[in-house]
Amino acid sequence: MRNRFNFFQSFSFFLSLFFIVAFIGCNKEPLYTPTSNSSTAIYDFWLEKTISNTTLNRAYQGMILGDTTVRLMVDHGTDITALEPTIFSDADSIAPKGKQNFSNPVKYTLWANGKMASYTVKIYVSPVQFPTIKTIAAGFSHIMALKTDGTLWVCGNNSSSQLGLGDYSGRNRLTQAPIYDVDQIFTGDAASVIKLKDGTAWGVGNQYGQLGLGHKNSIVNFTRVPFLDDAVQIAITFGEVFALKPDGTVWGAGRNIYKTLAQGDNELRATFVKIPINNVKQLSGCGIDMIVQKNNGELWGWGENISGQLGLGDNVKRSVPVLLPSPSTSITKIFSGGSTTFLLDNAGKVWAAGANARGQMGLGDLANRSSFTELTFFNTISIDAIMAHSGATSFKDINDNVWNVGDNVNGLMGLGTVSVIPYKIPVQLNGFLATKLTGNGNTSYGLKTDGTLWAWGSNSSGALGTGGDSTYSSFPIQIK
Repeated sequence: MRNRFNFFQSFSFFLSLFFIVAFIGCNKEPLYTPTSNSSTAIYDFWLEKTISNTTLNRAYQGMILGDTTVRLMVDHGTDITALEPTIFSDADSIAPKGKQNFSNPVKYTLWANGKMASYTVKIYVSPVQFPTIKTIAAGFSHIMALKTDGTLWVCGNNSSSQLGLGDYSGRNRLTQAPIYDVDQIFTGDAASVIKLKDGTAWGVGNQYGQLGLGHKNSIVNFTRVPFLDDAVQIAITFGEVFALKPDGTVWGAGRNIYKTLAQGDNELRATFVKIPINNVKQLSGCGIDMIVQKNNGELWGWGENISGQLGLGDNVKRSVPVLLPSPSTSITKIFSGGSTTFLLDNAGKVWAAGANARGQMGLGDLANRSSFTELTFFNTISIDAIMAHSGATSFKDINDNVWNVGDNVNGLMGLGTVSVIPYKIPVQLNGFLATKLTGNGNTSYGLKTDGTLWAWGSNSSGALGTGGDSTYSSFPIQIK
């Protein structure tokens, strides 16, 4: 009898347990199944000096072209027959693995979520043994340098991803950007555009839609900008990109908060719109003003004109292009920056209009000019290039001598001293010959005839490229 009781007691217990479990199972939420983050995209491709790549002298970053190709160039003389790359991807698997012979293109296949994608990796060896810098371009506190082997080197402020390094971190030393076969470079405060030797245009930046890609998403890696492929000239202002086309038309995209796009409103434009002017042969813009010259020699301009930099005799804003009174019938070059406009004629004479509160015009006083005024100091010195900084100006004559004038708080005169009192008369930077000048902020850059890059002035955001934390340099120091 005891065994029978125990049997029914046990049976009842398990039957109750069954119903309890069944009840709970019917009423509980389904188990959470995490979504897969795997992807068939390659986010980054590196060749690094590791135990597998002992022959490499330094790290190289690949240029990812869409979702099919990776390009990379290594230094002259590098052996590429047995290299193992570092690939950043969320793919479930990638093949091949290990060392590869990159003398010929290598095809990598990625699998993720049942999908497959392929990238062709092409690695080249630089044909230039000792590349030097051939041209430079700078924004307010960053510099871009193009070498003779087609590589691009950058440093300084990167808060708008204008350096094209895939992030927003500044660099205090020249760093190679992952783009190759570069032919031309253009940069401004918040965006950069480069053109490759094949004629294609690529850009970074874009938080104001200034790359004209139809959106204002920030672009941190160089991305194709087909509209700019045939651009004859490109000018990058505070929040816009302007392009001069072969037919003489001018197009712009970007922030437009000051009606800089001359569309009659201040609405942002994320695609390029035509500026109401034609037959243009050159343009120059910086900040919130634009100056252009037509094929017939006429000068036209528009913008804030807050310091009279349009040369119209007033400081009234112009939201559409207007004809400017030219001081000469033979103006050959125009330079706009720092709320000042400089003009050069074919005899090397210089005229200026706009801001002069720090003596940056070189006229011997601190008064702004709303009409174009001749810089008589250069009557016997033929100037062929001008770089307007923030409160200072650098001039280069036809013999490559450099002359500076204006604000010297950050050492922009390059004389080895700083001063609160500005220089109102240009001073020569003795012993310094430069083929090119750039830098529209508080840092000045000069490219010497031997291809070395030098800088002086403010070191904001590491703009001097020294790797140090000094506030400024009051004399030229070599970056590269």
